[in-house]
Amino acid sequence: MERVSTDDTTPELRDLLERELGIRVKATYNIEWISFCEKCDVRDFLDCITLANTFFVKRGQSAGARLWQLEVRRIFTEERLAYEIDESCVVHPAVDQEFQRNRRSTLAGLQNARYSNSLAAFERISDQLAEQPPNGKDAWRAIFSAVEGLFRLMFPSAPQLNAGAAETHLGSTIQQTHANDATAMRAANKQLASFRDWIDSSHNYRHEQGSEEPVQPPIDLAILAISNGTAFLRWLIHLDQANSAKP
Repeated sequence: MERVSTDDTTPELRDLLERELGIRVKATYNIEWISFCEKCDVRDFLDCITLANTFFVKRGQSAGARLWQLEVRRIFTEERLAYEIDESCVVHPAVDQEFQRNRRSTLAGLQNARYSNSLAAFERISDQLAEQPPNGKDAWRAIFSAVEGLFRLMFPSAPQLNAGAAETHLGSTIQQTHANDATAMRAANKQLASFRDWIDSSHNYRHEQGSEEPVQPPIDLAILAISNGTAFLRWLIHLDQANSAKP
């Protein structure tokens, strides 16, 4: 598809892309998409997909936006590109189906305004994994920030998230939450031990003042850590909401 006609909308869409992306978009009567895609960075290309969809929606061209989404999804599928396009036409790295299900489930749980800081950190993960090559280190840091933000929201007296703080604060929460279910309490305490190990593992890739900047982790290790961190984040959301609901 060398050129996509946008009729009288072409100058407005071109101006939007240039303004938001900070790059030049060649267009006469139509935007020359092949020329654009050949020259732009991957990040700009992915952002362009979302910006164009948003442009059509704001102009009331819902049918055009839907066609745009369908065509982009078709092309991505045919070319076997490792990205997923959500209903808002935002492009996310598609690690695997289970990773995407976990991501969507956690995003839904973070929609409460109380979790806005954790949500902002969690949403950075997709941007960092979409870099070329994927920035697994900063994506890992982002999930840690999301988890730490919620943990400190739950336990304001905790200065930071470390294994000791998790044991002290979450241990008592588990006792209260599962006081009438000994089996659940034993299982939850085992999960707490895993959470403490995840925290210690994550600190290997966090930049502390006065220490050497760690190198990029192997991407499979980063994805494993992000997946586990996402599961722990959902667990904390559940514990927070369960305890908030108590009289």
